[in-house]
Amino acid sequence: MPDARLVSSPALWGLHLAQGRRNELCNWLRANGLDPLSVLSTHDIVIEDASGSGWRIRCMVIEKDAVRPQERIVPLAVPPPRDWPVAP
Repeated sequence: MPDARLVSSPALWGLHLAQGRRNELCNWLRANGLDPLSVLSTHDIVIEDASGSGWRIRCMVIEKDAVRPQERIVPLAVPPPRDWPVAP
């Protein structure tokens, strides 16, 4: 796996939806401790090497009643399926 991998972006999100992966993507986010309702599809979801502490997911979320989005970083517990379109 490269140092970073783009799992979703605004363009990839549309492709995930068009190819029927919405539920699969939401389940993957949940399996990694993220609430899919708070993850912003208008921003990138990136898997990256955390230099010695394993792989992690970085994305933007907006929590209920929050005023602005925040970056969220969580450990990668479940890798995305290999057949998902991703960008290096």
